[in-house]
Amino acid sequence: MTSSNTPLTGSARADVPARVVRPVRAATPAGRRTVAADPEVERITALVGELRTRWSRSDADIATRLRPGVDDAQLDAVERQLGLLVPRAARAWWRAVDGVDPVRTTFRTSSPTVGPGGWVPLRLEDAVARATGQGPGLAAPPALLPMFARDEECIAVRLGSGRAVVEQLVLVEDGESYQHSWRVGLDELLSTWAGSLLAAVIWLPDAHDWVTDPFALQALPRAELLD
Repeated sequence: MTSSNTPLTGSARADVPARVVRPVRAATPAGRRTVAADPEVERITALVGELRTRWSRSDADIATRLRPGVDDAQLDAVERQLGLLVPRAARAWWRAVDGVDPVRTTFRTSSPTVGPGGWVPLRLEDAVARATGQGPGLAAPPALLPMFARDEECIAVRLGSGRAVVEQLVLVEDGESYQHSWRVGLDELLSTWAGSLLAAVIWLPDAHDWVTDPFALQALPRAELLD
């Protein structure tokens, strides 16, 4: 048996064992990161879905008047402008709903309301304008960003906090305000509104108003939020 006379080439040597090359794990695409699930944000997203479904089933005009949500870049810009963080759940609301388009009737232009009491969901742009005293409406107090409004009242979220806490305010001409009636988590507010639609609260799409069944209200945990 004859041996091969073919020489070894390069750096390979017959007395060196072959090196095992392990497969390289694909790199994570640039700019993508894994974000842990946030229960409060998930709850807000689910509640927005419930509200949409119940508005549609009750033929409320708001179901077709909701504006598409904003993106994170717009919310980041608002935080830089105001110098305070917008709570995560409030960001989730505006990512899903950026206010409503007005409804033009024979007599006037009006806006569909999001819940009992005639509360109109604000566009992020209008919310920032109210927070900075540039209108429409009276300026909100410092560190509060209006989310819903009616006349000179608003429901505003407190900035700079992780949890989204909203409070009802009455605004006055001199720039001062006072807390009116209640302060709750945004998720509790939306949950009460969604529950009211399920608990025999009747929507009047032409009048943009509500008629409530007093017996149904007894079953709701925070009936005062329906005012």
